[in-house]
Amino acid sequence: MKGNRIITIGRQIGSGGSEIGMEVAKRLGIRCYDKQLIELACNYGELDQDVLAAAEEKRPNPFLYSVPRQMQNDKTGRGIAINDMVFNVQSEVIRQLAEKESCVIIGRCADYVLREQSGVTSVFIYADMNDRIRRLMETRKITRDEAITLIKKNDKSRRNYYECYTGKRWGAGASYDVTLNSAELGLDTCVDLICHLYERKQEGDTEQ
Repeated sequence: MKGNRIITIGRQIGSGGSEIGMEVAKRLGIRCYDKQLIELACNYGELDQDVLAAAEEKRPNPFLYSVPRQMQNDKTGRGIAINDMVFNVQSEVIRQLAEKESCVIIGRCADYVLREQSGVTSVFIYADMNDRIRRLMETRKITRDEAITLIKKNDKSRRNYYECYTGKRWGAGASYDVTLNSAELGLDTCVDLICHLYERKQEGDTEQ
């Protein structure tokens, strides 16, 4: 981890957060991990990819339990909730990535997982409702009503997931180093600001 710089990006659906993260990584010459975390977690934990994709970033359901060999609880003989298992495996993958390289990590409570690590900048991207609706209508080719339904469902899911595992408020300024309104600033400016923060931290390390 020594010398590595990590940017974690939490985001509202329709805010352009994932696109911002990918552009930041491209500009800085580092990797961006988003959906790739699913495959990495599957390989690490010997999990079924469809099960993992369905469970990630969702609040635990106490009625859904799985007992894979490598995740079995030796003391009780019981398995753990699928969502808990996915969170644990993804968290370990995130820690390994942070130890290995500088990178951008999208979602998955990465800011919390790496809370005790130095060199981590946590960012949350949000946007006005109308801007989110417009973006989703354009990118997903859906109606306004469909976009609104998707936003409400996704916000609830991500909020419950984040607050369940971190004990912090999802999207609140106090939960992150920086919060950016992509509707007001524009995606390019958000990228500029995040890259500037990254480079300033690098300069600070060099001076030390």
